[in-house]
Amino acid sequence: MTDPLPITVVAGSPTDEEAAAIAALFSTLLLEQAVSAEPLPQPAARTAWDRSRRALRTPWPVERDWRSR
Repeated sequence: MTDPLPITVVAGSPTDEEAAAIAALFSTLLLEQAVSAEPLPQPAARTAWDRSRRALRTPWPVERDWRSR
């Protein structure tokens, strides 16, 4: 675990709730910064076969019999 960052109040006197809100805000910002530093996983590259293949036929209608066409 890392040492907490020193936070100094330079004006006013925050209540305990206000100080907790500021601490929560900074911890959330630091967490978001740490998460965004990790590169997101990239989807696997598509092969030439996947890029070039297409549907050659339309699906056979289920409601008809194959002989009724």
